[in-house]
Amino acid sequence: MRMTLLIAGIGFAFFGTATAQQSASVHQNVSRALQKLHSQTWADRSKAFEEAAALLASKQTPGDNDKLRVGLIQLLATENIQTKILANHHNADEDAEEKDTEEYSEYYANLIGAVADLKDERAVPSLLGAANTGGMATRGIARFGKKALNLVLEQASSRDPSLASGAVFVIREMLEMHTVTDPDSHQRMKNALRLALGSPDFGVRDSAIYAIEYLDDREEFVIVLNEVAEHDPFKLAGEKPDDSRDIGKLYPVRHHARSLLRKIAEHQPPVIDKGIRH
Repeated sequence: MRMTLLIAGIGFAFFGTATAQQSASVHQNVSRALQKLHSQTWADRSKAFEEAAALLASKQTPGDNDKLRVGLIQLLATENIQTKILANHHNADEDAEEKDTEEYSEYYANLIGAVADLKDERAVPSLLGAANTGGMATRGIARFGKKALNLVLEQASSRDPSLASGAVFVIREMLEMHTVTDPDSHQRMKNALRLALGSPDFGVRDSAIYAIEYLDDREEFVIVLNEVAEHDPFKLAGEKPDDSRDIGKLYPVRHHARSLLRKIAEHQPPVIDKGIRH
């Protein structure tokens, strides 16, 4: 009996030691992955991202899981800055640059998707920095509704057209997804869209038109949309005219404003994205 208990005790002790060693090894893997997320080269950060995402998917301890989540959120903030640097970078070898840019774009898109899928409110600022990339980021922010609204409206008035346009598209998602519905917030969003229509950047003005479509009371914008439809100054060179009103020239923002005015006049519902909204 004593011998049996002794053997059992040794077995439990061995199991406990092995478990502790395994836990320590996993924790070291998490620490190494987090450290590599700060690499100086994007290729190394890309590999570290894959490691961190795999570790997070394998469900580590709550503490390590949270560190990995924060690490990915911070990584996206880093890459938001790097995308601007790469966009302004010109390599003498155009073929190599094109390949490099394509691989980086794929990595960046995967990172945005992973951070959006975290559904972590702490990711809102990083996702806002990537909002100009499209649906993954904008929907990822919009799902937080009023919790994200202050940051979205602040960015919508940014002097950086890319950031402002991205934030306006988040407003569009919030309206389409109905994640912000109280009257006060609704008015604040309308105020932001009015300001966006007066932006010096045509992209911001154009983004505002697409967002206005989803307002329940979009008729309030008819007067200002008529002004845009007649006088918006942005012109595309060498393009065929969209209609006969612009003397053989194409003014895309005017065109989009006229399209929305027709929808309003004919009481057409806004276009609904058939993709996953929440």
